Amino acid sequence: RFQDLALGTTLNELPKMDSIERSRFVRKFSGFVQEHLPLGEIARHPLLMEIVRQLIGQPSLLFQDMAMIKPPGGREKPWHQDHAYFNLPVDTRIVGVWVALDRVTQDNGCMHVLSGGHQNGPCIHFLRRDWQICDEEMFGQHVTAIPMNAGDILLFDAKLPHGTPANKTEMWRWALQFHYRPEDVSDVPDEVRLASFGSEGKNVTC
Repeated sequence: RFQDLALGTTLNELPKMDSIERSRFVRKFSGFVQEHLPLGEIARHPLLMEIVRQLIGQPSLLFQDMAMIKPPGGREKPWHQDHAYFNLPVDTRIVGVWVALDRVTQDNGCMHVLSGGHQNGPCIHFLRRDWQICDEEMFGQHVTAIPMNAGDILLFDAKLPHGTPANKTEMWRWALQFHYRPEDVSDVPDEVRLASFGSEGKNVTC
């Protein structure tokens, strides 16, 4: 019953339960950098901002902040490209920043990446377990796991195929993720994004 409530499959509102009990079902939250000063300072740290500026090649803007929680037994995040979720021109250089708040291992859901995969451009995504790259596309690929200690930071291109496996441990895995884009870029409609990253109407199967 609680799983149905958490997924919104039975109600269109949060379940009426104690906040401590409800917190057990939270897996992701965003929009906190304006309200939470310490986390905002991480996202806007001068050294980080300078590195991001160099990677993007021009002044950058933080446009997404998320905290992601993978509890014991927490499910995978299938292979995907973050750019596939953003209504930004396909040639926009977007930098993702992933900050480990706990020790992150292959057993509790560390990041796995397809090294150099961002150079191949957009991948077609499908709505299966998530909005994802087809599992078959990843079979036989040389994948790199990236274990991290608390406080380690991973910077990556938003077209880099990546994912995280299920948490097979009793440890909770907490991480922050920020995305930065050039200041002067403008949003594009959904259909422009889907023309590059795929839609269910492309007569393809997964």
